[in-house]
Amino acid sequence: SKNLSASKREKGIIKHLHFKTSEGEVEGTINKIIEILKKNKEVKFNDFAILVRANDSANAFLRACERAGIPYQFMALRGLYLKPVILNIISYFKLLDNYHESSAVYRVLNLPFLKISADDIAKITQYSYKKAKSVYESLQELSLIGGLSKRAVCKIDKILSLVEKHTKIASGKNVSEVFLSFLEDSGYMKYLVRKERKEDLDFIGQFLDKIKTFEETNIDLKLRNFMEELNLEMESGEEGKLNFDPEQGPDMIRIMTIHAAKGLEFKYVFLVNLVDRRFPTTERKDLIEISDKLIKDIIPKGDAHLEEERRLFYVGITRAKDGLFFASAEDYGGMRKKRLSRFLVELGYKMEAGETKKIKEMKTKTIKIKKRGKKIKTILPNYFSFTQLAAFEKCPLQYKFAHILKIPIQGKAVFSFGKTIHNTLFEFLKVFNTTGADLEKMFQIYKGKWIDEWYKNKKQKSDYFKLGKKILKKFYKDFLKEKSFVLFTGGAPALEKGFRLKIGGFSIKGKIDRIDKISGGVEIIDYKTGRAKEKLKSEDKQQLLIYQIAAEEVFGLEPKKLTYYYLEDGKKVSFLGNESDKRKQKEKIIFQINQIKKSDFSPTPGWQCEWCDFKNICEHSSYN
Repeated sequence: SKNLSASKREKGIIKHLHFKTSEGEVEGTINKIIEILKKNKEVKFNDFAILVRANDSANAFLRACERAGIPYQFMALRGLYLKPVILNIISYFKLLDNYHESSAVYRVLNLPFLKISADDIAKITQYSYKKAKSVYESLQELSLIGGLSKRAVCKIDKILSLVEKHTKIASGKNVSEVFLSFLEDSGYMKYLVRKERKEDLDFIGQFLDKIKTFEETNIDLKLRNFMEELNLEMESGEEGKLNFDPEQGPDMIRIMTIHAAKGLEFKYVFLVNLVDRRFPTTERKDLIEISDKLIKDIIPKGDAHLEEERRLFYVGITRAKDGLFFASAEDYGGMRKKRLSRFLVELGYKMEAGETKKIKEMKTKTIKIKKRGKKIKTILPNYFSFTQLAAFEKCPLQYKFAHILKIPIQGKAVFSFGKTIHNTLFEFLKVFNTTGADLEKMFQIYKGKWIDEWYKNKKQKSDYFKLGKKILKKFYKDFLKEKSFVLFTGGAPALEKGFRLKIGGFSIKGKIDRIDKISGGVEIIDYKTGRAKEKLKSEDKQQLLIYQIAAEEVFGLEPKKLTYYYLEDGKKVSFLGNESDKRKQKEKIIFQINQIKKSDFSPTPGWQCEWCDFKNICEHSSYN
């Protein structure tokens, strides 16, 4: 049933705000939000949503929030490729693919962290035009361009050396390696981190996901092939999918399309631009007419477009929990006054043309308020993991970089190799425990799971590949000799068993590599691709103690042994936590998470900086 029934008994607010002009509508909407905030100190900015029918209708509301000093977040479903930070990266990629694409070179010269003055750039472009040369060719003749500042010459020399370096990388490496090398070598990532441009870092992460998808679905993983695919997308009008989580994030007003708001709820919702031809919009025919015979769905009778708009309006009004505000105006810049949306008229709002005496103009003076959202509170993850807690214990700033800002990092051969081995063992044991498999099958799986990334050269790659075969051969021999039996749970072998564990009101997330059935209970196994340690210290035991607690409290199992399996030398180191160990581990987790919640993420530089993934962008690193 699609019938709605109220779960809250309090009286809701439903109001229509009508204005003379579109400017009045925008400022009146913002002032109404401020009014609610002033009256109720418990209400936050992220309790509000301004819903628009189309992306371009949001611009005026974005500017108004900016003027009023109100924190906001615009949430579009598409537009990743149009974000300035991504356009900058795409322009640099174009430059590597074609030095003579002057528009790309011009954008690279304007990169914010380079701080090349507009006057210097103008002198370069003027020289380029005068000599009928590409801008890139002009950069190679800086000594002939008079009046350039020393700073500009220094920065442009750096650009030219980067282009030369990354062009070589692009000829032999995957796109993701070129991408991350540019961000690190150019100083762009360091600039974004220093400025705490969280949104830009999010966009970079999403673009890296796009690159990874390309690498997973194509044979030729070079930059040229990626740019051909990307250019085809952009030429067809594709703007790039944007991912966001509206229910997480800083204390900000959400401004989004109604489409993007599906499935979400807010205390106060403002549906704006509710006038004829804006909502509902005018029907637009498909660019390509499709024969009715090719359409399997039943085509509804009547005005299908209008009914779709009506459904969308229904989505908009059902996003509100406490207050719903309709906003409209007479003048949006055209020759004629706008009529109210037919949807408002159907709801009983009857302001017909000429009845201006019924329309009260709201004062639109922008009210300056104390900005509760100016200093945006750091948003912590919804869950914590052993990896997160270990990172925070080493260095709070490292934790912030990795798990709050989520800065993409350069890969390492050892990580590619480790993931390859883990994936191979997972797939082999799954097949072995269902249909059976031998050593030859294991090697076939190994070749198929091989991750061909981040190796320095062919020799290093070959050496790792041989090491992998040696590790797997010994693993197979020992597995048969020990007659290990992987536990079956839920109709599947207990491999890569994910869990969510509640400790002290906090959610802990993890994944157990393998659970074996042994006499009297189970053995929890975690693979390590390195060599065995002679003796485990207390900090070494933490990860498996968390797994022991999860096995007991989440899966209802009785662990009898906790084992680190060091694959390189085939050795196992086992222990079992007692009640005191588990209690202390829980207390430590609660303490660590509370410290994270209170932390200002100050760095703790020291010996650990040498092994930190962020040492090249961290100004506090003792390694630099």
